[in-house]
Amino acid sequence: MIEQTVRPARRWPAWALPLLVVAILASAAIWIWNSATTTARTNTAPAAALPAGATQTNEGGQVTIAATWQGSGAPTVFTIAMNTHAVDLDSYDLKQLAVLRIDGGREIRPTSWEAPKGGHHRSGTLTFPATDADGKPLIDSSIRTIELVIRNVAGVSERVFAWQP
Repeated sequence: MIEQTVRPARRWPAWALPLLVVAILASAAIWIWNSATTTARTNTAPAAALPAGATQTNEGGQVTIAATWQGSGAPTVFTIAMNTHAVDLDSYDLKQLAVLRIDGGREIRPTSWEAPKGGHHRSGTLTFPATDADGKPLIDSSIRTIELVIRNVAGVSERVFAWQP
């Protein structure tokens, strides 16, 4: 006679299924959070330097900033528009938060930020000096790229807008 041995089937413990569900939900939450913060960070760099007059837009931290360089006149002037539905923009002083970066090196602070209060919608003029501390023009034919850098608006550490003179 042939004897056949039957082994009992292994059963999963009662806690295994709830633990698996919690692990899947936690992984999904972490993935969504990382996707959101990565998008905010990668949204801050310009795709390419554009010619003067071109408007560039940056979105992050529930604030959209549009910047337009007015051209190679003296002084260097940008038109800035900030828009949001979540943040009071009146507290942001771009004279303190912005710099002009020349060819990826030296940074120049603005001389003025003229913008009326607007709450969730604020537009104004950001002006930089015509010359550096040595009296040389900030922008001349040797300059390849200028970058307007706006820091620390609505949790975004740095927004960069680039133009070619």
